[in-house]
Amino acid sequence: MNNMWNQFFSLRHDKPRTLQLQIRQQLIDAITEGLIRPDESLPSSRILAKELNVARNTIIAAYKELEFDGYITAKERRGYFVNKKLYDNYSKTNKNDFSNSNSPQWIDQLITKKPSTKINIMKSEDWQRLPYSFTVGQLDQTLIPFYEWREVVRHSSTVPEIKKWNIDHVDSDDPSLIKQIQSKVLPKRGIWANKDQILITSGSQNAIYILSSLLVKEKTVVGIENPGYPDVRNLLSFKTEKIAPIPVDDEGLVVDAVNSNFDLIYTTPSHQYPTGVTMSMERRKQLLKYAQENNTIIIEDDYEAEINFQKKPNPSLKSLDKHNNVIYVGSFSKAFAPGLRLGYMVAPESFIKEARALRRLMLRHIPANNQHSVALFIGLGHYHNMFNKIQRINKERWKLINEKIKQEPLLSCTPTVGGSTFWIKIPESVNSAMLCNEILEKGVVLRPGDASFFDEDCPKNYLHLGYSAIDTNKINIGMNIIIKQIKKMAT
Repeated sequence: MNNMWNQFFSLRHDKPRTLQLQIRQQLIDAITEGLIRPDESLPSSRILAKELNVARNTIIAAYKELEFDGYITAKERRGYFVNKKLYDNYSKTNKNDFSNSNSPQWIDQLITKKPSTKINIMKSEDWQRLPYSFTVGQLDQTLIPFYEWREVVRHSSTVPEIKKWNIDHVDSDDPSLIKQIQSKVLPKRGIWANKDQILITSGSQNAIYILSSLLVKEKTVVGIENPGYPDVRNLLSFKTEKIAPIPVDDEGLVVDAVNSNFDLIYTTPSHQYPTGVTMSMERRKQLLKYAQENNTIIIEDDYEAEINFQKKPNPSLKSLDKHNNVIYVGSFSKAFAPGLRLGYMVAPESFIKEARALRRLMLRHIPANNQHSVALFIGLGHYHNMFNKIQRINKERWKLINEKIKQEPLLSCTPTVGGSTFWIKIPESVNSAMLCNEILEKGVVLRPGDASFFDEDCPKNYLHLGYSAIDTNKINIGMNIIIKQIKKMAT
């Protein structure tokens, strides 16, 4: 075989993709990049199979699929060649000049609020590669039930099931997922809802975007926790400038600090983001009383409610609400499957009707295959079994980190009873962002707390430490590295 062809292939037998898929993809890349001309014949299946050390049927199947998709054409007694029309189209595209990177004038004229300028959370791209990853919002790969996931996805991929979900459902949700949320998920939080009170969303942030689009106007006064979730703060800032920070203490959101003119309050009562503190029952009742007396809407983001170390966790605000002032937001995309981007909201039917209509304008409905797979995952008991395991492992990790913090005078944290993070205060003389940069070089991934505060002029000595993704056996070494660097910088 001509040595030219060797450059197009780099096959790995340990990849999840089959060899045939790898060969097809690598040939497509070569064709679309114009590296194989239409007048050059592809190697015969026998020769290519020998050179790549794969079965000849693998090459034949790859060539057939490429021919079917229009990338190559077969010429009698001459073999396979690149489709000339396709090659010409890609050649013309590649000749166009897209190198002009100057920003057009209309961008500054029309985009008056730029999302890219907001202070936001920065995540390390190397969190999976580095040994001591205290990253937030990710899951330890060893805790993911891969076999169970394959089972439900395989079932969702049968022809009869594909025929059910492979259509445009316009604005409808998968009835089986709604039923599972009604019967298996919400009751654990004390919530009973009918199907018309539930809307599936693309994660909790999509739910909050829909809520803010419908409820928040220029003069709407919104209260948010401080420190709190920066994505929600940034999202709301596109709708109103009247955003007021509400302090958080060891009992959660400080209701006494809320004045009487709030139209909407966003809160994370189960495990406050980022402090991890659980709102007390007294505060929950106080907040609901405030909402009723002042006609205020509460958005309850039930963050990490499933991971609780208490024998009897506090009920959700929604379950205590007797006046329909609480809109409940839940998610499968946090502690369960961050890459899935699947969540839901629970609200009065009349509101869900409007939210569904708005979602239809945005993205019609959430991918039906994902909805169906999650419904099966919950229905077969895998969802709750998974959380039982996560809760047990997280409690072990929580104890290890909590003990380290107690033993070190330079560290302190808010008391937590679940979740997957610690909000740690370090000496004021130590800048948390600089600390995180220093220990990153030692293989430790850790997040500074700056972005979670409302004001830019905020404390610089807080750390948001997650333990959902790190190997339990690596916690002590990772914490020792962090503590050693803090001592070094504090002197």
